[in-house]
Amino acid sequence: MSSQAPEPKQADAPLEFWRRTPPALFPSMMGLFGLGLAWRAASEYAPFALTPWFSDIILGIACILELFVVSSYLSKTSYRPAVVLNDMATVPGRAGVSALSLSVFLFAATLAPISPTIASTALFLALPIHCITTLFALIIMLRTPDGLIVSPAWHLSFVGFIVACLAAVPLGYIGLARTILLLTILSSVVIYAVSLLQMSKSDTPLPLRPMLAIHLAPVSLFAIVCSLLGYSFLTLLFATLSIGVAGLLLSSVRYLTGAGFSPLWGAFTFPIAALSVALFALSAQVAAFAWLALLPLLLISCLTPFVVIRVLVMWATGALAAKTGAATA
Repeated sequence: MSSQAPEPKQADAPLEFWRRTPPALFPSMMGLFGLGLAWRAASEYAPFALTPWFSDIILGIACILELFVVSSYLSKTSYRPAVVLNDMATVPGRAGVSALSLSVFLFAATLAPISPTIASTALFLALPIHCITTLFALIIMLRTPDGLIVSPAWHLSFVGFIVACLAAVPLGYIGLARTILLLTILSSVVIYAVSLLQMSKSDTPLPLRPMLAIHLAPVSLFAIVCSLLGYSFLTLLFATLSIGVAGLLLSSVRYLTGAGFSPLWGAFTFPIAALSVALFALSAQVAAFAWLALLPLLLISCLTPFVVIRVLVMWATGALAAKTGAATA
């Protein structure tokens, strides 16, 4: 009889692992895609020859991991769909759930030049999902005390649609991309304005400070999308703004990282990658910016693998779910 006692625990362990897949995985997945897309841009715009094979390897790994991580989270939601709402109860949780659909947009952008059919399918699956999660986020914020206090995570929900344009433009959905660009610029202006007002009156809690790096992503993405759409002046404008935001963040590194490493460091990875791609895109107008783009590229080439590996190890050991308070299905 005693020999049979451990068997239920062994059977339950894998089930519990899948049922507590944390949404905190997805910002790091965005960073890994961003790293690959930055190296893809470097192979096209860098001031010296770079092989595209390096970006292909990174993006191949990112696609495989993305399929595994998304399927894990879908397995969790299949047990209890309402668990998504539990995950979205906190600001980092809402950011993580929003990043799920954004990472699928990046999956579509990765495959757009390789398999337009798969890329289009991923794009139009992720768009309604992001609409739904944004609606959920808004409802939860309305029902939560202090839920309407603006945070950088709002960019992921309300401005994150701009990531879809990285796939939409290469796939030929120009009208969709233009509409998303206009709406997300308007949304971001409101978020930036309120964020500046709040930051002048109160301090960001120490554990949440890495999320301030998200402010770099919208302006960088606007520059990239404007470049894809052929809007030269707007590309220059938003790229210049992204350089300014990056300078502010760089001068605040100690402030942002004061709490030490946490899964929220995933918030550093994609915005820096987006900055690199934006500068490479701008180099089509001013060649010197290709040299400047190498600086964030080298930074994320070191930072992103470190963060992704740490987060995946934490997930495998169960520490990520415990540390981020991921809900259990």
